[in-house]
Amino acid sequence: MTNLAFALTDFLVVIGVIAGLWRLWPQRRHGEVRMIRMGLVLMALAALVGTIRFASGEVDGPLATAHSIASNYAAAAGLLLIATGLALTAFRVRLPAGVTRYIRMGIPVFIAFLLVFPGSDTLLGALPALALLIGLAGAGALLTRRDWPAGLVWLAAFGLLAFASLAIGGSREATTLGLANWHIYHTLLGIWAVLTGEGARRLFSGRG
Repeated sequence: MTNLAFALTDFLVVIGVIAGLWRLWPQRRHGEVRMIRMGLVLMALAALVGTIRFASGEVDGPLATAHSIASNYAAAAGLLLIATGLALTAFRVRLPAGVTRYIRMGIPVFIAFLLVFPGSDTLLGALPALALLIGLAGAGALLTRRDWPAGLVWLAAFGLLAFASLAIGGSREATTLGLANWHIYHTLLGIWAVLTGEGARRLFSGRG
């Protein structure tokens, strides 16, 4: 039953990503939205590996290793893709479609290289925090332009992610109010994914 509970809360992230993708789907033609979409998909894949891991009862072993690698990759590449897609639009950086495509493909390739390159753990560990700061800066840029509908949702998304990462992320084995922090953390990630999709929809709605 315990393993099933962990599998279900991991799957909440998958459900949140599906809902987020549904919210941003009408704006999918934008290159920056494709970045955000790819970032969300990476988060869902990591959570899906976790779901399979716990549902199969293999808490340790190859699936645990795969889950750890997928989670680290999604935390770095996925968040950086999302934050970059937001920042390019929030700061009104106009890039040719080809350049945007290279950035979208280059970030995952670069992170994959860091995963296998010896001695890159420090840099890899710093990238999620960098993505968080970029995302908050992007939300702030929207708010300074009085783009309230998008800015407030993005601020809520990255503010929630900051809370989940700083207050809970480092102690997922502990409990809060009788609930394992693991469950709280992944529930918050599911909500964050929905907010991310909604933020993208509001940001790009009505743009050419």
